[in-house]
Amino acid sequence: MKFAEMDPKPAILFISKPELTSKLYNTTIKDHFQIIHYDFATGDRESFLDFLKDNFDPQLAPLTAIYGGFPAFHPIGGLTAELLDDSRFPKNSLKCIVLCSRGVNGIDFEALKKYKVKLYNYTDEEGPATECVGAIEIPGLVGNDVADCALWHVIEGYRKFSYQQLHLRKTGHTLEARRSAAGEDTKSTKFMFGESLKSYDVKSPKGQKGLILGLGGIGKQIALKLQYGLGMEIHYAKRTPDSTVPWTFHALDQTLYPKLKEFTTIVVALPGTPETKHLIDSRFLHACARDVIFVNIGRGVIFEPTALEQAIESTQIRHFGGDVFYHEPDVEKWLLANDESVTITPHIGSGTKGNYYQSCEFALTNIIQEVLEKSEGHSRVV
Repeated sequence: MKFAEMDPKPAILFISKPELTSKLYNTTIKDHFQIIHYDFATGDRESFLDFLKDNFDPQLAPLTAIYGGFPAFHPIGGLTAELLDDSRFPKNSLKCIVLCSRGVNGIDFEALKKYKVKLYNYTDEEGPATECVGAIEIPGLVGNDVADCALWHVIEGYRKFSYQQLHLRKTGHTLEARRSAAGEDTKSTKFMFGESLKSYDVKSPKGQKGLILGLGGIGKQIALKLQYGLGMEIHYAKRTPDSTVPWTFHALDQTLYPKLKEFTTIVVALPGTPETKHLIDSRFLHACARDVIFVNIGRGVIFEPTALEQAIESTQIRHFGGDVFYHEPDVEKWLLANDESVTITPHIGSGTKGNYYQSCEFALTNIIQEVLEKSEGHSRVV
């Protein structure tokens, strides 16, 4: 028996597990929708299409929404035109696909437009968690949590705490750990204060100049944390200035290159698009100050990998901190091997329990508004 023959309510297909304690999931969603779960781990693209064909009846109880969560269609190679064009895919009844992530990589927008399927991603800029710092309106949880990750990488670039922690774990002795981190004989009597490592001097971020590439909700949170948390001077670069912020604007174009040597910190908070792919290449890196700290919480493809590898190996840049990677989920071996000039986190910038819950509620709200209320949801991409 098909799922649709068991329940006359419209169906939501969950291809990613929602937050099961969600208030919306346990009230409005359960009351008004038929809930079906599908685990990509049990099959491939063909199995998924067969599942759709065999289990949904467009007349009795149509599939009206797909909850993509965070992984969405990545386990089967993305939401491609080929997938949507297949006769087994229920695009004629499908009204929307909702994501819990901000990123929309691997989704064919033109194919969705062709079949009039709406796509919603995640943003907290329109949500109820908005607050003000001074005159700057900033979004809530996800922006804050990603900014925390960026802040950690920036601090690491100046202070190298995790590198020094590695040596303390190895030696179990504070004096020996400081000697080891500095490249000295651990058993010598030489006193090391901790201000010097093998290749770098440890510096304070206070008073340093930071540049944020991209100033959306996350970028603003990063700027606030760097300014008020670390005492840095903040600049930002984007296509047009933002009149709501007090920081110094630079156009994100060729005129930026002569100014890059001013900055000791550059945080990349841009989306991964054809326009931003390989934005940071050898020319960009050579235009920067030699002791610059780069942090990337945007997308891995923004950095041209060969240029970045050469810049790190030649100490052309002081530090690279990455939460996203070019060949993700795989991480380049040369990043893994460098524990003095590189810090890496496994794409966990927004990975907190609170944000997981909030993003689920946001995605389910979009389904409710689109399907039940027949109104436009929030953060529509297509």
